[in-house]
Amino acid sequence: MLRKLAIRNYAIIDHLELIFSEKLTVITGETGAGKSIAIEALSLVLGERADANVLFEKEKKCVVEATFDTLTPELSHFFEANDLDFDDHLILRREILPAGKSRAFINDTPVNLSVMKMLGDQLVDMHNQHESQELSTSSFQITLLDSLAKQEPSARQFRIRFISYQEDAIRAGQLRAQHQRETQELDYLTFQLTELTNAALKPGEQETAEQELKQLEHAEEIKKHFAAAYQLLQESDHAVKYQLKEISTLLHAAKKFFPQTEMLITRLESARIELDDIADEIENQQAALTIDPERLQEINQRLDVIYRLQKKHHAGSNAALLDIAAGLDLKIQAISIHTGELEILERKLAVEQKELLSMAQKISAERKKQIPVVIETVNRMLKSVGMPHAAIKIEHSPLADGELNLYGIDRFRFLFASNKGSEFAEIRKVASGGELSRLMLCIKSLIAASTSLPTLIFDEIDTGISGETARKVSAILKELSNHHQVICITHLPQIAAKGDLHFFVFKETSNARTFTRIRNLDPQEKIKAIAQMISGEKVTPAALESARELLN
Repeated sequence: MLRKLAIRNYAIIDHLELIFSEKLTVITGETGAGKSIAIEALSLVLGERADANVLFEKEKKCVVEATFDTLTPELSHFFEANDLDFDDHLILRREILPAGKSRAFINDTPVNLSVMKMLGDQLVDMHNQHESQELSTSSFQITLLDSLAKQEPSARQFRIRFISYQEDAIRAGQLRAQHQRETQELDYLTFQLTELTNAALKPGEQETAEQELKQLEHAEEIKKHFAAAYQLLQESDHAVKYQLKEISTLLHAAKKFFPQTEMLITRLESARIELDDIADEIENQQAALTIDPERLQEINQRLDVIYRLQKKHHAGSNAALLDIAAGLDLKIQAISIHTGELEILERKLAVEQKELLSMAQKISAERKKQIPVVIETVNRMLKSVGMPHAAIKIEHSPLADGELNLYGIDRFRFLFASNKGSEFAEIRKVASGGELSRLMLCIKSLIAASTSLPTLIFDEIDTGISGETARKVSAILKELSNHHQVICITHLPQIAAKGDLHFFVFKETSNARTFTRIRNLDPQEKIKAIAQMISGEKVTPAALESARELLN
């Protein structure tokens, strides 16, 4: 409920503060005084866009602040989702700076304009000829039927689940596209991995094979070197072993005269033993080293396989090939995982679709029950608001089998005919602005008892009506205000007389400037204001009497 509206430096308002009735507040005033300006200012804190042109004084900022109370528990979810403090009182503030920038605040917390608009839509339902166009929207028409059918909680739960279903469907689509790409790639990856696996590569294998290849390729040369070395150590006339023997004889002869030579003799003997051992090892390795053309061919073939795979995979080593094989294996496993994920998700989607379809069918059945109720009630009310030959018709057509959208399985068309014998057509194509406003009033009255509407604001609801029709419209507004807060801008005395609170808008000139002022009328002022609406500027006794009759 809108409790208070404070406006500073907006249009031709320098400063203004309004406190509204919980029931019906009417706003009347002089022609051209700006009866709608306060409501236009209110639209700023409801999330509408603005620019510096709205500033009364261009060098100062504009501030509009609206205070609401009695917040519904349903709003707590909005506050929680947007990290806002939830309280029984709510203050929306909008600031328009001279440079044209604006700032929005909810309970002194800065917010994006989109967040403020989402909240504003839940707090205030504003109706003029433009806003009444929502009558033609599928979302409004379905919401209307849900409200009357007591299906709003079920429909809300359906939408939550449908959004989750859509997210799963999008994910499944992404997985299908990915699966298609990966399936095309899988054969190639498998071929590559099979080729590497069949190669049976082993760590360090390449280095060992390359070393063995060198030995086999130079085996004859190596054997010659070994033979020559052995010859020098053991068999030639000047073999090292004979030279060592001769050196040993010489040292033993010196030992007779120089005992310290014993150490040299011992070391020489150790060297001789080591050289004999080396000679034996040379002989053994020479014997073991064979010239093996078959083994040479085998190693060459093995290395050819390794080199070919390295070239194919742009790998610099055997270890790099093993890493590539491991990577291919991981990719193939990932494809398998994605395939399994897709299968699980598709099974989940099938279950979700079945459950959603069941929910939608139950909601649809209850909606369709309300179609004759809406048609009969609204058509009767249209007669009471000055449209005796106007009528609405509601067409229903289900979506294709298995098809779902955010609102279930239904497609409704609200059609309107303003005159007897006229063909029914879409509301937005044939209804005038005044007809739209009155039609919206009838519909809001219809659902008032079955839903928690926010604050209702009507502007231009009385366009094109007078007399008995005006009286009936005023009665509907009054009845509506028994359940909801209603604010109505009007030029009709019949409607003004029903107000629990009456604001009068007028212009005031001071220091060559024109200001919009709004005054809360006391009972006597209210009688005079209504009398002026009846007779004009010059109030007659008859007009005063008529005003009193309207107020009784």
